[in-house]
Amino acid sequence: MVTKIRGYIPVGVLLLVVLGVGLVANAAVLLPGASYQRGYFGAGALQAERLPAGSHVTGHVRAEHPFSVYIVTSESGYFENVTAGSVVLRWENVTEVNLNLTTSEGAQYLVVKNGNTGQEIEIAFSADR
Repeated sequence: MVTKIRGYIPVGVLLLVVLGVGLVANAAVLLPGASYQRGYFGAGALQAERLPAGSHVTGHVRAEHPFSVYIVTSESGYFENVTAGSVVLRWENVTEVNLNLTTSEGAQYLVVKNGNTGQEIEIAFSADR
């Protein structure tokens, strides 16, 4: 009986290790200032994420085909016509953007505008004060 129980101990320990690694790997997604999305964007589609004010933002936006990313100020949350006056940073016609910026105290958004091809786009970032 004791030998049988000892045989299950390594399996139980292995299961706990795998579970622990999975939880640690997903911890960034569970943090309050973190966002992760991977979804299909139609041609010309927009996606906007509000960035926490006064935060250091790191992350990335990736896709196979070109898209554009803007950091914009907006009190209304309306982004159909991103104007030069509201754009703080811009990356146009790219397939990858690595984010490393500090937001101001006002309302700022990360706006992703897909190019001419429907595709899957991955958006991941975290914000720390």
